[in-house]
Amino acid sequence: MRRPALALALAAALAAAGCGSREAIRGGGVTVGPTLTVYSSLPSPGRGSSHDIVDGEKLALAEIHGKLGRWAINFSSLDEAGADPRGRAKAAGEAARTAMADTQTAAVIGTLDSEGARASIPLLNAAGFLHVSLGAGYSGFTRHVAPGEPERFFPAGGRTFARLVGDDRAQARALVRAAAARRIAVEAEGGEDAAALAGEVRRAAAADGAKVVARPGRGGAVIYVGEDPVAAASVAESVISESPGARVVLPDELVRTGVAGLLNGRTARRTVLVSRAPEPGSTPALRAFEAAFARAYGRRPGPYAALGHAAMETVLDALAQAARENRAGERRRVLQLFFSGRPRETVAGPLAVLGSGEVSPARFSATRSRAPRPG
Repeated sequence: MRRPALALALAAALAAAGCGSREAIRGGGVTVGPTLTVYSSLPSPGRGSSHDIVDGEKLALAEIHGKLGRWAINFSSLDEAGADPRGRAKAAGEAARTAMADTQTAAVIGTLDSEGARASIPLLNAAGFLHVSLGAGYSGFTRHVAPGEPERFFPAGGRTFARLVGDDRAQARALVRAAAARRIAVEAEGGEDAAALAGEVRRAAAADGAKVVARPGRGGAVIYVGEDPVAAASVAESVISESPGARVVLPDELVRTGVAGLLNGRTARRTVLVSRAPEPGSTPALRAFEAAFARAYGRRPGPYAALGHAAMETVLDALAQAARENRAGERRRVLQLFFSGRPRETVAGPLAVLGSGEVSPARFSATRSRAPRPG
């Protein structure tokens, strides 16, 4: 479903919806005729980056007016929030079961963290649903890391999970590039996911010729790995206070939480934020998307909105191909088309999903905090 002129397509979609355009977008589509449902499964979908992702998904669906041939495409949002990693896994599993109980389910977009994905990937695979993630960076979901991986996550045998962003290995390389230092210290929170990413960072640093050290010293860098924005901000401020010439690098998992708003001015100036989301306004397609989003919702989108839109675009593209064959309701055919490796045009740039479930190319942006609080 390539669009020769993205800006015109966005404008036409909004204009066609007329005075009810905002409600059509917020509703996520219509429910007449043969219907398929695309689920969005994210933590706290009404807040922060999850809110932006959901609205980006809805906007992509509004652009096709909720229809693919004779099929109506419905939208439903689920909440994967949990108080701790174990709670998140339980919530992700419950959300997956909700989607599984719907006989009209065509695909699930969501599960941002690896802990939740460990619960949801096997469930959705057993049901044969396409499962597209914008996070869940653990490399073992798509390649061999530990014994039995990735096969143990796919009890039905075939691949159903795709990560539309780079995995931990790709992010580790991006973090090391952003550090731009010969001496790199790695600070990690407790937990399996942080330990996995920290290990990838150490390997990427060594491969880049950097020395992994306990303290960065002047001109060195600290890469902090974890999900707790308060802890990360505290560590960043301590590093900059003790080593004024050092640099702090924070990963996507923290950028999504809004950690930038917790950094004081001096710390923000020495902190690099690495994100799986594209840098806002960096391409004509993104600028067109951001303008359409603002018209639809009355606010500027955060950077993760573009990823939500791109994820929905890739799902709708596979469904559109299947619909032309009158097979949009066949999960196996939709999976074959989605994992074809064919590049698809999206607002985040061209993306191809390989048979392994990995994306090509895996893009990351690296920026400084733009709006630090006074400090």
